[in-house]
Amino acid sequence: MAIRKGDEKAFKTLFYEHYDQLYRNAYRYVEDAQVAEEMVQDAFVNFWENRRQTILTAGIKSYLFVSVRNLSLNYLKSRYARQKSLTVDASELQLEEMGNNHLDVRELEHLLAAAVRKLPEKCRIIFNLSRNHGMTYQEIADELNVSKETVKSQIKIALKKLQVALKEHWHLLLLLLLFD
Repeated sequence: MAIRKGDEKAFKTLFYEHYDQLYRNAYRYVEDAQVAEEMVQDAFVNFWENRRQTILTAGIKSYLFVSVRNLSLNYLKSRYARQKSLTVDASELQLEEMGNNHLDVRELEHLLAAAVRKLPEKCRIIFNLSRNHGMTYQEIADELNVSKETVKSQIKIALKKLQVALKEHWHLLLLLLLFD
């Protein structure tokens, strides 16, 4: 392979052949043009820097698509973590304003986590992908190879079961879910 030997012209050709598709794929995940461009550029830079060590079992196009997907998902996870740390203070403030002094946010999170663990497996997985990984219904459907309607249905089931399991604290947990 010419690229493995450092052929920059072959690398540029590869870049121009696949950039648009990779960009659209990244944009589907991150929904931000600048970030999508960065994900694709990072994938190509990583490939170029590791071209001698990289073993391509499924082809270069597949390698690049998987790389872009992984970079995009990692970006979403880090964005979710940043948002979560910023919104915990807001949710604590909301809970205080409601006059709830006997439960704090961490206790509510613990109650919610315990209830989520009791959900049926498929329901729990879909709920966690939506809530903890910030994935859209369509992304979840694609990832799990199910229909978007199945994802919607499982989210509804999860919310109903959580509402029943946590009925005493449901109004507070809704705040936690909305601000989390």
